[in-house]
This record gives sequence, C-alpha cells and structure tokens, in this order.
Amino acid sequence: MFTRIRWFILGAATATGVLGYLASQLRKARERLTPRNLTNSGLRGFARALDSAADAVQPTRQKTQ
Repeated sequence: MFTRIRWFILGAATATGVLGYLASQLRKARERLTPRNLTNSGLRGFARALDSAADAVQPTRQKTQ
C-alpha cells in the first residue's frame, strides 16, 4: 500500500515539474517570437546574404612580395 502511495506522489511531483518546465519554455518562446524580433531576425539574415554576395563578387587582391 505504501508503495502505491509513494509511486503516486512521485508521479504527481514529476508531472508538476514537467508542466512547470514546459510552461517556462513556452513563455520564453513567446517572448522570442514577437513581430519585432522576427523582423530583426529577417533583416539580419538579409544583411548576411548581401555581405556574402558582396564577398563573392569582390575581386581578390594579389599579394606582392
């Protein structure tokens, strides 16, 4: 009988801990997924693409000895 009570209490504690962890992860994800953050992320990606394109077409300099 005490074994069942122990397993019930451990299961309830684990479920409470997991739900608390998931709630905090969801809250953090909602803070990251604001329209402003998504816009900034897109702009940074676009800027990186422009930089890599500029690096690809830039002529390389010859090293002089």
